[in-house]
Amino acid sequence: MSTHPYRHSSIPEEILALSHERDILRRRGQYDRADLLKRQLEEAGYLVKDNPHGAHLVILPSINVDGKLYRTTRQLPSMLEEPDLNTFSVIIVVQNNAMAARRCCESILKYAGGANLEVLLVDNASQDGFDLWAETQRHRDSRVHLLRTSRTMPLGEARNVGLKQSHGRYIVLLDAAVELTGDIFTPLAEALADETIGLTGACGLHTDDLRHFEESTESEVEVIDGTCMAFKRSLLHETGLFDEHYRFPLYMDIDFSFSIRDEELQTIRLDNLPLVRHLEEQSSALSDSERTRITKRNFYHFLEKWGDRDDLLLYSESEEDEEYVDEDEDSDE
Repeated sequence: MSTHPYRHSSIPEEILALSHERDILRRRGQYDRADLLKRQLEEAGYLVKDNPHGAHLVILPSINVDGKLYRTTRQLPSMLEEPDLNTFSVIIVVQNNAMAARRCCESILKYAGGANLEVLLVDNASQDGFDLWAETQRHRDSRVHLLRTSRTMPLGEARNVGLKQSHGRYIVLLDAAVELTGDIFTPLAEALADETIGLTGACGLHTDDLRHFEESTESEVEVIDGTCMAFKRSLLHETGLFDEHYRFPLYMDIDFSFSIRDEELQTIRLDNLPLVRHLEEQSSALSDSERTRITKRNFYHFLEKWGDRDDLLLYSESEEDEEYVDEDEDSDE
């Protein structure tokens, strides 16, 4: 879990005293008792990082779900074992893009038609007033739910918060910059009714070597990106949630797509889904060098997991070579 340290002034004295007592127990070699105090600190909402000079406390993000507060994501109950209550759970992660997210949510409700759905707005500690609009909206429309974090989470963790709170048979993950212009739910449901299809959506990527990915207009692709992706909620029992080691969405989406292909299921791009993705500039606190460093780290993490899985490709280089040999043999005859 990625978090940020805070000065002692923001941590209650009783928490600091508990941490100090734990430091003393560790120096005395009383590790069992120290571990008990560590669990108490974690339950109180603090991550404990040990170093030679004593423990460093990090305040963990709390989550407010429709007015109910959970101190940490660990305390947030998972609904993934619960029966389906809706046909669709639409998840949108919002982070300081209130106008886009509002447009996205309103378009979902406009074109939902008769679809039985819930909209989960994961407000990732936005500072632009989005929570005020979303709070009003959820009181007006019972389909809308607001999940607000107290501090900014990495994207994967924010997505997983939405997944854990979902009740739909199908999960639809939408980028906040997406605006629906018609009914996407009927074609998504029709595609996922096919037991051979695990993942579908609007935009697909293809790769020949697991290292270079490019946009594809073919129906079957290796990757569905997070602009609009849909899958069965029950599939998460096999694939697990999004890998929170990834900082950026690209490799997170690639990784998740391959986890579904690893279940021997297809990843299918749907033509002409009625939606548009508005290109909007978003400021980044990262320098170019930091962004490059993190991108490389994400890439190497992906290669460590999937770099030798040519069997998951639609058309590997070895298959191309075999076809080339077969064509030569046919010409000799």
